[in-house]
Amino acid sequence: MNLFRVVPLALFSLVSIHPALAAGQPALAAAVSVAPVSRVVLYPGSALIERIARVRAGDEGLEISGLPANFDTDSVQVEADSGIEIGEIVWRDSARTQPLNAEEARLEAEVRRLSDRIDTLNVEKQAAERELKYLDALVVPGEGFQSGAPAKTLETIRQGSIQAQRRILNVDAQKRDLERELKARVRDLNQIRPHVDQVRVLSVRLSAKNDGQIRLRYLFQDAGWRPAYRALLNSESGKVTLERTAQIAQRSGEDWNRVSLALSTGQPRQSASGAQPIPWGLSLYSEEVTRSPQAPMSAPAPMARYKALGNAAGSAAVLAEDAAFEPQQPLFEVEVTQSEYATEYAISGVVTLPADGRKVAVSLGKLQVSVTLQAQIAPRLEKSAYLVAQGDLPEGVWPVGEMQLYRNGAYVGTTLWNAGLNARLALPFGRDALIRVSSKSLAQQSGSSGFVGQNSERHIADVFTILNQHKRPIEVLVLDASPVGRDEKVEVERHFTPAISQEDWDDRPGVIAWKAELEAGASKEFSADYRIRWPKDRRIIGLP
Repeated sequence: MNLFRVVPLALFSLVSIHPALAAGQPALAAAVSVAPVSRVVLYPGSALIERIARVRAGDEGLEISGLPANFDTDSVQVEADSGIEIGEIVWRDSARTQPLNAEEARLEAEVRRLSDRIDTLNVEKQAAERELKYLDALVVPGEGFQSGAPAKTLETIRQGSIQAQRRILNVDAQKRDLERELKARVRDLNQIRPHVDQVRVLSVRLSAKNDGQIRLRYLFQDAGWRPAYRALLNSESGKVTLERTAQIAQRSGEDWNRVSLALSTGQPRQSASGAQPIPWGLSLYSEEVTRSPQAPMSAPAPMARYKALGNAAGSAAVLAEDAAFEPQQPLFEVEVTQSEYATEYAISGVVTLPADGRKVAVSLGKLQVSVTLQAQIAPRLEKSAYLVAQGDLPEGVWPVGEMQLYRNGAYVGTTLWNAGLNARLALPFGRDALIRVSSKSLAQQSGSSGFVGQNSERHIADVFTILNQHKRPIEVLVLDASPVGRDEKVEVERHFTPAISQEDWDDRPGVIAWKAELEAGASKEFSADYRIRWPKDRRIIGLP
């Protein structure tokens, strides 16, 4: 039994005009519904929005008004409970005259209040200026001059003049403060005001045999989410707490109040099928026809497209297509998520997301991972050790995202974490100040070797000393890039003390690694000795 009747998208072009409207007859009375946003599925660069409208038994029409006209009607789906038949669907757009969200309404009211207050002060200032002008006329020769006025009258005029001037000064001071605040509120309003000039009304002809719901779903582009992580290391317990978070934002124009929210790694706007090759034919020009060389063919530029159309109507169509309105900056740089299909994260409870594009962080859960700590050192590059926590990768899909790192409660920094690049978990937690690193050069010589000095030779030898000042043992990994001959005539002789633990560390040719456990307060030396020979009459690349 079908619980819902779905209106296919392909039928929209067939049923988008109500027969009564086409015939100029009045349409059936429709029940007006608010249909707030009830559920949202956020993708990395878009959102699937669901609205629910309620109808009663006997209703013959439904009208949903006040929808922001910034979504693609081709993506719309309409579902109805059983017992409700859906007929024609009509979209109608009109200019927007009212705020779409609470913050826009609040700021507009504040701007009006400040403007009205400034106008009131202007009226008070004009009244004080007229009063001052009248008082001045009483004591200045001319119209209104009173010769021989008593001293008491003159004092009254003087006091009135002083009060009028004080009122003018007070009004000017209040106006300066109000005008400064008004400019700030106008800037705030311009920042959050939706780029939506029209609102949309949906009219649905239906036949409801019983009470039920109608669900409206559509895709909206100016919304999305980006994964982010926090890693909190407790070096004493050897545990890392991984917190999965997400930054979400939307600029639909209307606030999403108390909606059910889910985050998906899918890409609903990606192409459904991949590109396919076309036949590639080669032929020769006829010998009697000479042609000038031509540049490789490429996709026609916009102006070439206009010329290719060959008629004014076609050119206008392409011009309109290419001269699209410049969109706002994207909310997020969309990362490509690699997974078998898609993973969806359901946010517990309900979420309120404002319409002004501000980024809101939500937690997707926490887990603990047991790790071992290792101090990694590249002494030829830097006389410092960096702490790395290693362990097993947690199960599940972990899209690429920025990770904030904390060590024993202190913020260390951020890194871009891509779990898919490594077979195991390896998280850096900053410099380890209790590991001291020093180096000493044992040889840095050049000379000749071989039969009658036919070869040039360079001898490079260094010893690296690592000191553990921790009060506990720690594993150290000492790395060095040994020279690799990329020509058969370049010979490299290598000697290591102690013997190296790994060759081509992390699949990097020539990078060698020593691994050792250093007790508290202990030190250890690692030496690398290289002799490089090449033909004397050749230049070598890569040696300082």
